[in-house]
Amino acid sequence: MEQVAQSRSGLTEAASPAITMIGLRRAAGNVGLALMFFITAAPSAQRYGSWLANTIWIGGALLMGALSLIRVPAKETTVDFQSLTSSAGMVLLPALMRPGEPSFPALANIAVIVELAGVLFSQAARIYMGRSFGILPANRGIVSAGPFRIVRHPVYLGWFILSLGYAMSYASWRNCALVAVALPFTIWRIKLEERLLTGDAEYRAYRSQVRFRLLPGIY
Repeated sequence: MEQVAQSRSGLTEAASPAITMIGLRRAAGNVGLALMFFITAAPSAQRYGSWLANTIWIGGALLMGALSLIRVPAKETTVDFQSLTSSAGMVLLPALMRPGEPSFPALANIAVIVELAGVLFSQAARIYMGRSFGILPANRGIVSAGPFRIVRHPVYLGWFILSLGYAMSYASWRNCALVAVALPFTIWRIKLEERLLTGDAEYRAYRSQVRFRLLPGIY
C-alpha cells in the first residue's frame, strides 16, 4: 500500500505544471517594470540640471531595473481603478514637465541642489527596498531601515523633491502646475497603500514608530 501511495504521489507531482499562469503574470509584471526603469536610464531621458544628478539617476534606474526582475512576490496587491489612476497621476504627471527658459542664476543653482537631493533620497529609498519595490499598492514585506526611518514613503518624497527641483530649474506655468496637481495623486496613492498595509501587524508597529507619511512635521 505504501508503494502505491508513493507511486500516486509521484504521478501527482509529475503532473503538476512547472509553469503556471500566476507565475507567467508575475514574470510579465516584473519584466514590464524592469523595462520602465531601463527606459528611464536611456541618455535621451536624462534632462536634470546636474550631470551628477543624471549619473545617480542612471545608476539607480539600472539597479532598480535589475532588482525588478527578481522582486519578491506580493503577499497582497490592490489592482483597481483607484490604484491605477493614483499611481499613474503620481508618476506620469511630473514626467510631462518640459525644459524651457532657464530660471535666473540664483534660483537655477538652488534648483540643482534640490534635484540632487531628490535623486539621492529617492534612489537610497529604492535601494533599501531592494526586491520589494513595486508601482501599485502591495505588501512585499515591511521595510523600516534607512530613509524609511524618516517618513513612511521616502520614495514618493524623493520623487516630489526631484520634480520640485526640475520645476524650479524651468519655472514655467506648465511645470509648476504639473507638480501641484501631482501632489494630490501622491497623497491618494499613499492612502490606498496604507489601507492595504494596515492589515499587517508589522506595518502597524512600524507606523507607530514613524509618525509622518510624506513630509516630516507636516503629513
